[in-house]
Amino acid sequence: MAIPDKIKRLAEGRGWLKCVTVGAIMEPNVITIPEEATLKELDALITKYQHQGYPVVNQANKVTGVISYKDLLRVAREDWDTIRVKERMSTRLICASPEECVIDAIEKMTKAGVGRLLVMEGDQLVGIISRSCILDKVIKRLLA
Repeated sequence: MAIPDKIKRLAEGRGWLKCVTVGAIMEPNVITIPEEATLKELDALITKYQHQGYPVVNQANKVTGVISYKDLLRVAREDWDTIRVKERMSTRLICASPEECVIDAIEKMTKAGVGRLLVMEGDQLVGIISRSCILDKVIKRLLA
């Protein structure tokens, strides 16, 4: 799946969007969840921060996966106390670099069918970028 035509037209019509990097609009303060946490702890994190997905980290604080609200909903609530995040997380990491163009990041999200990308420098998590984050920045810029 390619970038929707409306977004392509916006990018072509607004030269500034072509030049915006992931690093310029990513959220650098990433909330992570330990792979040993329970799904109940994930639910508490979702309730507190209202994000739909979280990077999962091991004891060495290295990213090992991603877990989302959708993953949580696939498990019966009565099992949330016993099932660990690592049992339900996706280990398929879809990432971007801070230097990457936002348009490329949007295309990557669209092709992968995800709503967020981990922003990595090597094996280090340095931020996260989501569709809503991008949309927020674009709208603010258009209104400025």
